[in-house]
Amino acid sequence: MDLDRFFEREVKPALGCTETGAVAFAAAAAARYAGRPVEQAHIQLSPNMYKNGKNVGIPGTSGLRGNLMAAALGLVAGDPDKGLEGLAGAGRADIEKAQTLIREGRITEEVVYDVPEIYVEVELHDQKHRTTAVISERHDFLAEIRRDGVIIKHNKEAEPRSYHRRPDYVRDLLKQDMNSLWILSGSINRETERFLASGAEMNMAAARAGLERPRGLGIGYSLKQAAPKGDMLWEIKYTAAAAADFRMDGGGLPVMSSAGSGNHGLTAVLPPAVVAGNMRKSDKELAEALALSHLLTAYIKLHTGLLTPVCGCAVAAGMGATAAIVKLIGGNPGQAETAVASLMSSVLGMVCDGAKASCSMKVCAASGEAYVSAIVALAGHGVADDLGVIPKSLPKMAKIVETISKAGMSTMDATIIKIMQGW
Repeated sequence: MDLDRFFEREVKPALGCTETGAVAFAAAAAARYAGRPVEQAHIQLSPNMYKNGKNVGIPGTSGLRGNLMAAALGLVAGDPDKGLEGLAGAGRADIEKAQTLIREGRITEEVVYDVPEIYVEVELHDQKHRTTAVISERHDFLAEIRRDGVIIKHNKEAEPRSYHRRPDYVRDLLKQDMNSLWILSGSINRETERFLASGAEMNMAAARAGLERPRGLGIGYSLKQAAPKGDMLWEIKYTAAAAADFRMDGGGLPVMSSAGSGNHGLTAVLPPAVVAGNMRKSDKELAEALALSHLLTAYIKLHTGLLTPVCGCAVAAGMGATAAIVKLIGGNPGQAETAVASLMSSVLGMVCDGAKASCSMKVCAASGEAYVSAIVALAGHGVADDLGVIPKSLPKMAKIVETISKAGMSTMDATIIKIMQGW
């Protein structure tokens, strides 16, 4: 398996929510081709893009939130050359212009179905033309630009991708089990070790910012005030929660993502990082544990899909974190598999109701359960047999999570969106 390619594509810094980043990117791209100013803009979003962008904070806006604001800022000040970080140069005057566009009702949005799970279409109107930009398949992938319905720019990579057109590392990852993932994580090179260690520090910086003062819902900050001194479980929970508080509030620091999600990155990285710090593990030991965490997170996301009705922070990144903790403390692949099964017995039913401030509660819960599941497995206990719908085997577990997410919860997103839209 090409680990270098895997970490290059699946583990990268992210500033702000990737869903609103994609909306801003599409709006900025459309505006470049249309020319500013724009009189009217209409956004079409896949259900999960709508859900995840509706209530999330946008970095640098002092708490402003949502898809409409992301689109308005993208139109006014977005730089499409910077992709998902295209709003980095927006200032106070730009924010005021964006608020005016929204207040005047010149930006509208709707949810569309029968499109890829990652889909954003921004159509701009002026007196003479309609200009449309489409993001599809990946948050940072500009699939096409249309002018009055005619395609003027098309990226051939946007063609439907079959299993056989996936990158080699994806096909290889899908063939793994816990034992082989464990071995792969121990084979990373020095450059990857440094990269993963830097990602841990990046996410720790977000946590520290969330602990300096209450951000978002203030979950991490509040828990730290109440935490028993020297209790690692509490430290894991308040550290992970504080980072999510900061990020969901629109904090201006990047975090190291995992499988396309910043919050997945917080859950996958911070629990093992706290354990490593308390146990004075080396950067190499931490990096190998984080490699396992990222690999396992991506492995599960390949089965469930990138945007899902189940909470990926809990189900995917939680699996990664608990296996990583087992590795750090000196366990083996069998114990890691038991820990993952135990974690699933706790968090499998957690639904995703979009990216927003309360995600810090889910990140907090999943991070704590990851530690608890690892400790129980290391003590020789936990879910070691097939119980309920949870099997001991990791490949079987991935298939079951996929079935529950795609078939068992097939109407969940539509229900959540109806509730968000006021029924």
